[in-house]
Amino acid sequence: MDLSESMEMDNGTTSENLKHVQITFFSKDEDLPEIPDAVFDVPTVAECDDLNLLLNKTIQATDDAWKERKFEFLVGETFLRTSLAEFIEEYEVETETILKVECVIGIEAPKPLHDIQAPDWVSSVQVANGHIFSTTYGGDIVIVDRKGKETKLSVNSANRILKCSGIVRTTKKSQLEGTEFIVGGENQLLTLYEIEKGALVEKIVFRGHERAVECVSVNSDATRAISGSVDTNLKVWNLDPSDEATNYEKEEEESSAKKKRKKDTRTKVPMVTIGGHRDKVSSVVWCPWKSGHAFSCSWDHTVVQWDLELAGEVSRIKGPKSFTSIDIHPTSNLLISSCTDAIPRLYDPKNRDGAMVKQSFIGHQNGWVESVKWNPVDQNQFVSVSTDKTAKMWDVRSSKSSLFDIHGHEDRILCAAWNEGLIATGSADCSIKIFETS
Repeated sequence: MDLSESMEMDNGTTSENLKHVQITFFSKDEDLPEIPDAVFDVPTVAECDDLNLLLNKTIQATDDAWKERKFEFLVGETFLRTSLAEFIEEYEVETETILKVECVIGIEAPKPLHDIQAPDWVSSVQVANGHIFSTTYGGDIVIVDRKGKETKLSVNSANRILKCSGIVRTTKKSQLEGTEFIVGGENQLLTLYEIEKGALVEKIVFRGHERAVECVSVNSDATRAISGSVDTNLKVWNLDPSDEATNYEKEEEESSAKKKRKKDTRTKVPMVTIGGHRDKVSSVVWCPWKSGHAFSCSWDHTVVQWDLELAGEVSRIKGPKSFTSIDIHPTSNLLISSCTDAIPRLYDPKNRDGAMVKQSFIGHQNGWVESVKWNPVDQNQFVSVSTDKTAKMWDVRSSKSSLFDIHGHEDRILCAAWNEGLIATGSADCSIKIFETS
């Protein structure tokens, strides 16, 4: 029984009443067996489930060991989410020739795990070592484990607004003891904390920015951090415990507030200060293929690659709007970005035409995208979060339709993280939502 016969039985129609289109399947996935190069005459009322049935039976006919799997289907740069007839009409697909349909192994939708209430708007979120680390605009540091249990060593500093965070180092799996992370905010400082004996201990204070710290990123060996600020500058910091060259010698007339700090808290100044942006620096990431290089984006509509050792610019991407965030995938080296509009954009910064937009992703409505993050274990997937209160999970092979829409927040989503099979989002509704991905 072919697909037409099966659908005739399901719908009570005859083949004469069904319009057809000729399709052929193909895949770029090396883990899949070879798909027979056959042309199928398919009713246009067919949907994804029908194509899944057809494809699985086709593979089983040549591979006895094949076990049925769920596929997603790409036509051009768009996932099939409706019947073929509706898709063909919406995207004005030419049907005079054979329609080539790419097969992609299907994945499950992100599963809601936890809804964590925060004391204030959530400004940053990180996932590391089985825990979710977050900061708020009220100065809170909130830490929860994978089970959603809040750690009681969370703290609040009423005289500061925290805006960014980064994981410095972790220790044994799922244990907090010895974990180090860095936060920055409105008070122009960054602070490195270590978890010791179940308490948050302030270890290093980094001073040098002249306005609020907007972003921070730590390199892979945890020896350097780079930060960006409303003062338009980037600063590079030495995190090496043995470093003394960048220690700040306190002056005798230091304020009483600083005197109250524990004696074992060090204050450090930057190794390097880099100017080159004309507006606030909104995001920074380390370059995965070139040691000593980093990328920053700014509200001046640019993304810049920097040689930090020479304190000089390597390349510059000019965007259509103010950039709100960037992220670079560790294996593909592609750069995903968000701006003060509804469209995440993909760039290839290693290519000599890297300043050209490689792909634009259409789907968010009414607002702008605040943050984008890659799935570190899949170079095709990223998540975007927006002021439209939604998060979207994307596959770079489909620019006109997201893989999944993630709902639940009641106000603007301000930040996101994707690591260890978890997506975490933080919002102006004072909540952190955690989703599990397959």
